[in-house]
Amino acid sequence: MNFSPKALFFDWDHTLWDHDLNAKEVLLDLAAEYSLAIEPLSYWATFEKINNGLWDQYAAGEISQAELRETRFVRFFQELRVEGPAEEFGDKYLERAPRKTNLMPGAFEVIQDLAAHFPLYILTNGFDDIQYVKIEGAGMRSFFKEIITSQQVGTKKPNPLFYEYALERAGIQPGEALMIGDHVEADVRGALNAGIPAIHYNPFSVETDLPHEIQHLDELRSLLENR
Repeated sequence: MNFSPKALFFDWDHTLWDHDLNAKEVLLDLAAEYSLAIEPLSYWATFEKINNGLWDQYAAGEISQAELRETRFVRFFQELRVEGPAEEFGDKYLERAPRKTNLMPGAFEVIQDLAAHFPLYILTNGFDDIQYVKIEGAGMRSFFKEIITSQQVGTKKPNPLFYEYALERAGIQPGEALMIGDHVEADVRGALNAGIPAIHYNPFSVETDLPHEIQHLDELRSLLENR
């Protein structure tokens, strides 16, 4: 199926910005800096489990931004059974990670190409103070008409109100947009529930029942009729 949107909505983390690679690089640097005796694979797996769980709680409205930031590395050190300055460690992570510039394969070239044909928007549950740094640092700010964050909207994906706000900002109807994102619930089902066509970016080929998916961002070019 090909799409004929008037605007494209993109998620940022894990869709365009390579969150995992950027986070791993910072965490390994900090482990060396603090002389933490850890095994890299278990170190990353522990962080990923805790971080993903906290973000799911945040998306569900169960915890606040402050609670996510305050508890992430406390729990991280507890689970690793390692002594460490959790608050200082967390502050350094928040300072350094957003300044990493690794993108998902093909992201810069695809977005640069699509920006010449469509108005592009970022739709993110990430925090304002972090997301703007990431997007500017990656050299991609000029490609997007607007960056729409959950803090700006006052609610998070997959809440239909988030998508209604984005549609209003873009000045289009639901069927005239196309959402592209990696998160099954927040990005894809959230958009579909708001009447917006959506494509699941699924680089690791996770099995789902979603109607449209791509494994590489380059595939978008052939799916867009009015490119």
